[in-house]
Amino acid sequence: MTEQFKLSILAGDAPDRPPEQIAPGFDLAEIPNSIHMIPLESDAKWAARKALIQSWKLPPTTISSHWFGGGLVATGPAADKELTTFWIDRSFDRLAEIGVKSVGCYGSHFPVPEGYSRVKATDQAIAYVNLMADAAEKRGMRIALEPMAAADSVFPRYLDGLEFVKRIDRPQVRIMADLNYFLKLDQPLSDIAVDPSYCIHVHIAGAKGQPGIGDMVDTHTRLFQTLKDVGYTDSVTCACPWVSSDSGPMDFARETAKTLTYMQDLRAKVYAA
Repeated sequence: MTEQFKLSILAGDAPDRPPEQIAPGFDLAEIPNSIHMIPLESDAKWAARKALIQSWKLPPTTISSHWFGGGLVATGPAADKELTTFWIDRSFDRLAEIGVKSVGCYGSHFPVPEGYSRVKATDQAIAYVNLMADAAEKRGMRIALEPMAAADSVFPRYLDGLEFVKRIDRPQVRIMADLNYFLKLDQPLSDIAVDPSYCIHVHIAGAKGQPGIGDMVDTHTRLFQTLKDVGYTDSVTCACPWVSSDSGPMDFARETAKTLTYMQDLRAKVYAA
């Protein structure tokens, strides 16, 4: 049987989405680094937070996202290597403690400020990601850089990110595909097939909500078909705003169960074709 890509869910990103209410059945879970690792908090606070995360009884938490925080950026005149080096090392330590293997990093962490040299910002970004790669290599982890469709960033488009990753040329540094940003710039999903060995994570949402909300079945089918065709076997995370699918109050357990069923059914349909 062909190995299928895995279904994941972002957990612990907002108070109105209690992680302990996530429906069972997801293959993996993704956790937001900036909200929970918090490098400038003490080890004692981290120990308490780690215990809280473990109490949620999530699927294996092998993925992280939301790499930013503390007002720190990697590029531009405000970049501070001493601070970011500390931030990187402690973040990776804490992520490793909860089992994260793939560390997602926002493309907006690499801005090109107005009037600033794009070449200089790119050089700063390369140096920063190499520091991340050093930290990842020590801990047996990988980095998934996330192009975010922002013109004022070093790699706005997916293919820009792919070129950037290849320029760095480190086995720890790879790329992720976020469906929202593909749609925002009308990027073809076939871009993932340009060199699929570099894509190690995918984000998916629905129309202003979770997958299964709005008329996006065709788009999600094309995404899943692309992933199947290129032999993708890593994770697809529901990283999205969550809304009530009916006129009633928000019920996170119910909505995550509905989304999981939608994703499982669509994946099964694509792999059966």
